Amino acid sequence: MFDAIAPRYDLLNHLLSAGIDRRWRNAAIRSLKLTGSETLLDVCAGTADVALAARPGAARVVGVDFSGAMLARGLQKVRTAGESGRISLVRGDAMRLPVPARSVDAVTIAFGIRNVQRPDVACAEMARALRPGGRLAILEFGVPRIPGIKPLYLWYFTHVLPRIGRAISGHGAAYSYLPASVGTFAPPAEFVQTLRQAGFTDVQADPLTFGIVYLYTARLPG
Repeated sequence: MFDAIAPRYDLLNHLLSAGIDRRWRNAAIRSLKLTGSETLLDVCAGTADVALAARPGAARVVGVDFSGAMLARGLQKVRTAGESGRISLVRGDAMRLPVPARSVDAVTIAFGIRNVQRPDVACAEMARALRPGGRLAILEFGVPRIPGIKPLYLWYFTHVLPRIGRAISGHGAAYSYLPASVGTFAPPAEFVQTLRQAGFTDVQADPLTFGIVYLYTARLPG
């Protein structure tokens, strides 16, 4: 599915979010408080938007994704940006990350944790990859709790978004899968507990844009 939608993935991300997706990614990068010397691991890297947003904060970025077509698009963007020496893209599984233990200073995952078969295993893997004191930032969709916003958002998310996605991507199931996967993902309080059980501390879940998206931040004890 992700291979099939890769050619229109970036366009639809920006269109369906009215361009706010860039702000969400920038907020995640800012939360890491990078100083310019860190190695960043970006899980479910997709087309490398987070990896590119991390410049100049991270000295090195390793992006991991299971979709070859997404990574191919990302590689084109990295080369065009002249960032090939700083950003590496690797095909791999979030539940078995292809990096040594205690090898990175920060980890990000943007809108990908709900697509992992076992989010708890992926969280434990991210904890394994981090050095003591390392930081984690996860972006994931949520459901707004504000009474006037919630029904309008749900109508857009379940009726309008899938139709636009199908029309532009040409893939019938992908943009129906999106609201379905968000609906079955753990609520913020439950996912915070998952992160704590994986070994993280200072775990927070901050709603962005009325709670359409949550930014989960955490730290590995030093």
